[in-house]
This record gives sequence, structure tokens and C-alpha cells, in this order.
Amino acid sequence: MLIIADDLTGAAEIGGIALRYNLTVDIVHRLDQNAMVDVLVLNTNTRSLATEQVVPHLESLFGDLDRTVFGFIYLKFDSALRGHIARELVFYKDYFGFESAVFCPVNPALGRVIKNGHYIVNGKWINQTSFSDDPEFPVNESQVLAILGTPEWKLVSDFSTIYVETGIVVPEIENTLQLEVLVRNISDSKLLAGSAAFFNLLLGEKFQLYQDQTEKHVVLKYPLLYVCGSAHEDNNNRIAEVNPEYVVYLDERDGIAKELVQKLEANTKAVFAVSPSLRGSAGEIRQTMAEVVAEVYDRVTIKDLVIEGGATSYEILMALGIEAMTPVQEIQPGLIKSKVKDKELFVTLKPGSYPWTNELWAF
Repeated sequence: MLIIADDLTGAAEIGGIALRYNLTVDIVHRLDQNAMVDVLVLNTNTRSLATEQVVPHLESLFGDLDRTVFGFIYLKFDSALRGHIARELVFYKDYFGFESAVFCPVNPALGRVIKNGHYIVNGKWINQTSFSDDPEFPVNESQVLAILGTPEWKLVSDFSTIYVETGIVVPEIENTLQLEVLVRNISDSKLLAGSAAFFNLLLGEKFQLYQDQTEKHVVLKYPLLYVCGSAHEDNNNRIAEVNPEYVVYLDERDGIAKELVQKLEANTKAVFAVSPSLRGSAGEIRQTMAEVVAEVYDRVTIKDLVIEGGATSYEILMALGIEAMTPVQEIQPGLIKSKVKDKELFVTLKPGSYPWTNELWAF
């Protein structure tokens, strides 16, 4: 199976779901047609690109791929509709030769559903939530097709006939039961895309669940570095509650890497976060954070790296020269621990809008 994700935390989330079904899985940043795993998850990192960069990047990434190598293809996008979804979905539909596609972004377990054409998060229209303040993809509409900019796509509510629908369709899903009905009526002859919840149920139709999704004991190794690169509203308050002895903020000062090294050597754990007062583009901030982490890693043998925010995670892994990881534990849905190939390093990735667990946030 080839799963294509537009950011790193989404790729990791898919990896965690594959573990539920006892499938072998690797997360990569470059396509490997000879990968010896059941599920190959490719992170394209397109969510961090400018609109005009997306298609050229995908064309260079896929090149002369033998499309028959993979028996099942799924596109993982953000359940809050952030990213270049329409542009990418059309590209993949044409590239892989599908006549039609189903885009199902909902995740009822997180309160993210579609009702009467509107995208709803925990009972509110999405443009009335913190997603309206997203620094890169602010959501100013609640109508799904308006958010996506695709008036030609079709919203459907009768899932019993979805197998005959043409073009690109978006199912109106209000709960998990409806999502299950959709999956039972779907066909692999269509290009399937959307949320991790949709992918999980699709796998459930093919494989037997291997383990439950209950939270498992988290083993942390030290030195441990937390990197908080998400702009989600809860982050500043959570970090502000941590003893300042453990926290270093990215701001305009020099010597930030040195300060982080000192805190790791003194306390064996530290938090690296963006100062609320720092101004600058999100891309520049991510790149600076990655450069600092790489400098720290050269001076301290970090054993556990916990990163919040998919785009930040990608920049850091690139700065550390990490091209592939193997998921080893799904701590909870969306919160995935992976082993870095050829390094004594574990990396745990967390989407910015997903909750922490008390065991993982060790303060």
C-alpha cells in the first residue's frame, strides 16, 4: 500500500493506524518502489509549500513511478481542511489514472463532521473556531466546497449509490455510523482521500484489528528534547506552566542553542518553543528552529525527540539528515513514536491540534 500524506504528522498518524493491524510500515520523504513493508507512507510536505510550488514538486517527486507496484493508494489530508487539497487531489487523480475520487475529511471522534454542506468542529462551524486563525491556512468559510474552492465537486448524502458517482465527491458525514456505511459501499476503483479516520475504517474492511487503541505506557529516554512549533491556541498556556528552568524560547537573542545544551545537560530534558512575541514568517521560524535543534543534536546525544507540528517536524528531520523512520508505538490516535533508522534516536510526532497525554508531557 502507498499512502501519501501532505505533512509529517499526518504521515505518522497513518503509520500508527497501520500498527493497529499488525502491518509493517515505514515513513519516508522520498519514494522507494522497492520498500519491503506492507505500508509505505510518503510525506510530500506540500502543506508547507506555496500554491505555485505544489504541482512542480509532486512531478519531481514521483517522476517515472511504476504505478502498478502498489495495490492500494490513499491520500491523507488534514481533517480541518488545511493545505492545497484541491490542487493535489486533481493532480493525483490524473497521475494515477483514476476516473473518479472520494474525498472524506471527517473525523467524528474529534468532533469534525459535515452537515448540510457545512464543516463543523465540536458543534461549531469551522470558521468560528481557532482554525480561522491558522497562520498559513485560515478558514474563513464554513461551506466545505467554498473552503476547498471547488464548486464543481459534489456533496453526496446517499452512500448506497456512491460507487456509481463520477468526478470528485465529498460525502456528508455526521457520525461514525455513517462513515462505516460509506466504507461498506466504497470501491477501490475510485481514488480515496481524506482523514485518518476514513483510512482506519478502510483498513478494517481489509484486515483484522490486531490491538485496541487504548493508551499505552510511554517509555521516555533521556536526554529528552521537546520542540513545540505549533501555533495552536493551547500551546502558550501549557508551556507557561512549566518551570522556566526547563524552557528556552526562540526569540531575537543569540546563544539559544548553547542555552538549550546547558539545560539538557543540567536537567536531562528541555522544552524549545517559539516566543509569543516573535514576529516573522512561519517558514523562517521553522527553519531557524530546525537549525537550532541540529546544532544542539551535534553537542548532546538526544535519545528522545518530541516534536509538535508537522511542518516543524519535517524541517527538523531534514536538518538532522533523517530520511526514514519506522513507527513503533501509537501512544494515542495521532500521537506516534518512531525509531529513526541507523540512529539511537526515537522521534514522537504530535499534530498541533491534538491533545497531549500526561505521560508524554513529562512536567
